[in-house]
Formats: sequence, structure tokens, C-alpha cells
Amino acid sequence: MARDHQPPAAIRDLARVEGLPPEEALSRADVVREFEFRITPYYAALIDWSDLRDPLRLIVMPEVEELSDTLDFDPSDEASNTRVRGLQHKYPPTALLLLTDVCATYCRFCFRKRFTLGTDPAHHLRPEGDLDTAERETTLDIGEGLRYIRAHPEIDNVLLTGGDPLMLSPARLTTALTAVRAVPHVGVIRIGSKVPAFDPARITPALAHTLASASRPDARTHVMCHFTHSRELTSEALAATTRLQDAGIILTNQSPLLCGVNDDPDELAQLHRRLAATGIAPYYVFLCRPTRGNERFALPLAEAVDIITAARAQLNGLAKRFRFVASHTTGKIEILGRHGDELLFRYHEARNPADQDRLLSWPAGRPVTWLDEVVAAAGANPVPAMPHPQPHQSIVG
Repeated sequence: MARDHQPPAAIRDLARVEGLPPEEALSRADVVREFEFRITPYYAALIDWSDLRDPLRLIVMPEVEELSDTLDFDPSDEASNTRVRGLQHKYPPTALLLLTDVCATYCRFCFRKRFTLGTDPAHHLRPEGDLDTAERETTLDIGEGLRYIRAHPEIDNVLLTGGDPLMLSPARLTTALTAVRAVPHVGVIRIGSKVPAFDPARITPALAHTLASASRPDARTHVMCHFTHSRELTSEALAATTRLQDAGIILTNQSPLLCGVNDDPDELAQLHRRLAATGIAPYYVFLCRPTRGNERFALPLAEAVDIITAARAQLNGLAKRFRFVASHTTGKIEILGRHGDELLFRYHEARNPADQDRLLSWPAGRPVTWLDEVVAAAGANPVPAMPHPQPHQSIVG
């Protein structure tokens, strides 16, 4: 798939980053050959490049640790959820359409770095039986995905994702939004995007109108923002989110918890306090997925629980609405907190309905950073096969 047209302003060469010592760019040459670097001039200007611990710098700066191969490219087993090219279906009510592999700026901890930052297409996931290695994992041709969604009436919400769908032109977005909105049983359309944080000027009135065109009073369009640190909530970013809100778009926020970036109760509280005040509903905080090269961002689970608990203690009810979750192979598992010497968990969404709302526990004193051991100890139920749609004679959209 050819990448969508990109504005020339993006910085893709570390040597062009103003304020970054030349030796730092040179020392990361091997990293960017495997995992691309990309940043907007706007976001680059927010960073103190002389401060090695600047949290926004850590979000975007390539590091040699990324070349570690101890972790997997697909920690949540998205391969098992890929039904047709560009479509994932993990939980009955929700389908994902992966429209693009481009983002305004590349987060180094991206859990889909196999096709966003990654330069080797061999890591892309493909539907079972699809051996065409020339095809990318994302696609703008959503005809096959639409047929699948139409054949599954339990799907009542569709997430447009990637990559970042707001990197597409308004015309291409309109095509996708119109086609999805035409499916009768889809009530909610969601768009996952960090453009409001990375390139707020891209959120023009015309783009806001495009998104609003797929929204009705009884079937709204939502933008799932990715504000990760309170310093991203600049006046420019808030002007962009206001343009979306004024157009009738519902805004929520989700963010990973990242070592060195936002693993501080005061910072997390500040982020969610400001989000709630501006009308962006806190939705999820994610435990960082153990994706290839992401070791430096991981936190011990017990420490992460204590950080979240201390942050919540500072927040009003609107600001503390987020759930702390892990997107595990078996489902989205909410990390509830401590109870005595145990850490408690609950299946917020389960691939196997038999696990829905099931409670799990783990000794708080036993070190763990991901939930594989927790789930294995609890004996999660096998995942039942999900039926595939019957072929249709026509493509809608």
C-alpha cells in the first residue's frame, strides 16, 4: 500500500532536529534503520533537547535499547484477532479498521511499531492463509472489512486506527466515515489519534467538519485523544480540541503509564485534572505493553498500582473516571489495586465470555511487569472460535 501524502514539514532525520547534539544523532543510526524517526516541528519545539530526562524527549527519541529482541512485536496477539486485511475483531461489540501506518510523530513505545516505526514489512500481520508478503497490514480499501462488519450485527462500534487516521486527507477520511456510518448496526465510530498532541494545527475547521459529518444525535463520532503528559496540553492543543468539541465530536483520552515519562502521581493527577477541566473525558491508562524494544518504559506492576492509587487520591470524580488496564491476549484486564498483600484484577473485556468480569489476584510482593503469569496462574478459559462472515456479492462503500 502506498503511504498517504504527508506534509513536507515532518522531520525524519535526527540530524535536522534543532538543539540535538550531532553525536546523539550519529549514535542512533542503527536504530533508525530498523525503527524510523519522525517528529513534527511543533512537537520538537516543546522539548528541551539538552535534558536527557525530558519526558517529551523520551516519548520520541530513538534509543539503542529498541534493538533488543527479547520481547515480541505482537504482545497482545493481534494476529489472532485479524479477520481480513486491515480489520481486527477481538471483542464482540467492537471492530478495528487499520487505515494507515503513518503517525504525525512516532512514539518509541508504540505497541504497533511492527508497521508504524518498523521498516521491515515481514513483521506485518496478515489474515490466516494470506501469504502475500507484498501487502501491508493497513489498508484504505475497507470493502472487505465492511463486508465483515455487515455480517456481524453484534458489532455496534468501530474504531478507526492505525497509525493515525487523522493523517489522512479529509477526502479519504470522508470516504471511510461515510461507508462505516452506512452500516445500520454501527452506532459509535471512534477515531484513535495523537494528532491533537503532536500537530494540533492539522485539526482545521474543515477537518473538524469532516469528522462531524459522520455524527448524528443518536450515533456519535468520538476522537480518542492520546495526551500522555500534561505539557502536551498547550494552548495550541486545547484550541484544536475545542474545534473538535465545537463541531460536536465527543473527546476522550487514553495514555500508557511509562517509566520516566509520567510515572509520577503528581504528573498523572495534573494530566487528568486538566483533561477533565477542558471536557476531555479520562478513559484509560494502559499498562505499557511488552512490545519489542520497550523494556525501558516498563514498570513493576506493584509500583504502577501505587502510582495510580496515589494519583487518584488527588482527583475529583470527573478526573478519576479512567480505568487502569492491560490489553492482554485474553482481554482487557482492569488493574483494580491492592487488597492486603494481593493485587486484584478484573476482566473488563474478555475474548472468552466465560471470563467476563472474572476476578484475578497476584501476590503484591512477587515481581511482575506484565500479566502473562497472573493469567496463567488463574487458568484463563480457552478462546472460542469466532465465526467468519459469509461471502457477499457486493461491496458497500
